[in-house]
Amino acid sequence: MVSRSKDTVREQSIAARNARSSADISEAGNAIANHDWAALCPGHLVTCFVSMATELPTEPIRNKLRELGKDVALPIMKPGRSLAWGFDGTAFVKNNYGIFEPEPADIDIAKASAILIPALRVGRDGSRLGRGAGYYDRALAKVPSHAGGGPLRICLVFDDEVDDSVPSEPHDALIDVIVTPSQVIRVN
Repeated sequence: MVSRSKDTVREQSIAARNARSSADISEAGNAIANHDWAALCPGHLVTCFVSMATELPTEPIRNKLRELGKDVALPIMKPGRSLAWGFDGTAFVKNNYGIFEPEPADIDIAKASAILIPALRVGRDGSRLGRGAGYYDRALAKVPSHAGGGPLRICLVFDDEVDDSVPSEPHDALIDVIVTPSQVIRVN
């Protein structure tokens, strides 16, 4: 059962995103792409996601990663709230939720140098609040933590979506780095 405070923070975060202007959202997406992604994602394989309307636009960062010679894997929502993966740059199909997805490919995200993860809010303690379906929590449960030799887990959020901590539960996957339009924050 999801706690009331988690639901409340999620609702408030979605409302705040819905109030952002499209110009502010676009500007934030361009700013986030200007960070040093070669240093943040040193390996050849990186995952990202295709953003929804009120999320930070990921097209600029995906383009930047590909310019750096990275293979960019994108999630595909599967039954049972699990994720498969396909490569950016292939033909996209809109799923039942209106999210664009690539053609499936055989990709082991545990071999990625970094996994870029969507979030509504994040905590400097590594906590992350998503939309509540648990797709990334399930996917990341099968991948070693960065401390355990796995990929760096990076959340992309707006500057005002960073707190000391956000409501979380034991099954929620922790993150290593927060990237906002103005800064890169290593979690505590």
